[in-house]
Amino acid sequence: MLSKYVEIATKDARYAYTTGRVRALELYLLKEADFIRMRQSGKIEEVLQVLNKTFPYSESMKDIQKEEEFERGLDRELKRTYKEVRYFCPQPELIDLFWLDNDFYNLKVLLKTHFQERVFSGKSLFLRPPLSEAGTLDMILLEESIAKEDFSELVPGVRDILQEIFSLMDNGHSLRLIDDFLNRQFFQWLVLEMKKYPDPFLARLIQLQIDSFNIKAFFRLKLFWGETAPPEEVFAEGGIISKQQLLRMISEPLETLEEELRNTDYGEAIRLALEEQKKENSLFSLHKFFDQYILEHTYCGFYITLGREPLVNYIFLRKQEIKHLRAILCSK
Repeated sequence: MLSKYVEIATKDARYAYTTGRVRALELYLLKEADFIRMRQSGKIEEVLQVLNKTFPYSESMKDIQKEEEFERGLDRELKRTYKEVRYFCPQPELIDLFWLDNDFYNLKVLLKTHFQERVFSGKSLFLRPPLSEAGTLDMILLEESIAKEDFSELVPGVRDILQEIFSLMDNGHSLRLIDDFLNRQFFQWLVLEMKKYPDPFLARLIQLQIDSFNIKAFFRLKLFWGETAPPEEVFAEGGIISKQQLLRMISEPLETLEEELRNTDYGEAIRLALEEQKKENSLFSLHKFFDQYILEHTYCGFYITLGREPLVNYIFLRKQEIKHLRAILCSK
């Protein structure tokens, strides 16, 4: 893999100290042997015991007493990581963009609950999932603002999003609009904010994330949603594969996606996903491919000293690590 990155020039001396901190933190990343040991554990308690003795999880998981509380511990660890890397990053506002997904998750949960309670006289038809503590926004302020429908104390970007979505919902749109609208707004926010950091590495990273979302959404539209969700309201702008290209293919057979993207880096993954879907009705391989493909892009951080790449790579490795732990604990 080193040969892929030897020609990347170091470029930002402000990150020299940051990279030193990251190199020390990389030593504590879980190894594959750790994951194997936890997967082979018989009960969830055994996995929690391992984490309680493993730095840095020992601090975040120390008071997790019940099996069903593990999500709170992992969320707390994600928040701890956010505060830590933000502290030694010379551009802390950049770090916020990598935790923005937790804010949008909270928005989805709060808005769905709010509009259901509106319709059913203060009652919700589903048990509200716990909010993520790992967002960048004040969770209590966000909850109170939506409950009161008063967004004056929120930051302008969030205020604008909420005003627009309330206007749309007041005009009779269904709850399904909330996910589609917020997904598009999330990527639009990322693309706009990343322009403040003119960096090809970051620009391509966002493009890969948008392609990952759009191609998975393409499969879901074809396999599960049919024609009930307008595709133009689902796909995000800004990927390497354009929204217009996906819209042009959406009325064609699913195999058209493989044919059109055969000569891209996604071609083989899509072919395998089609086979898996037909045999097992699953898209696991597609999710795994994009997780690995995005990490392959950030891996250049292992070979760069003066730049954002080491820090961004560490962030993605930590988030992937916590994702794997969540999957193991859920399976128990």
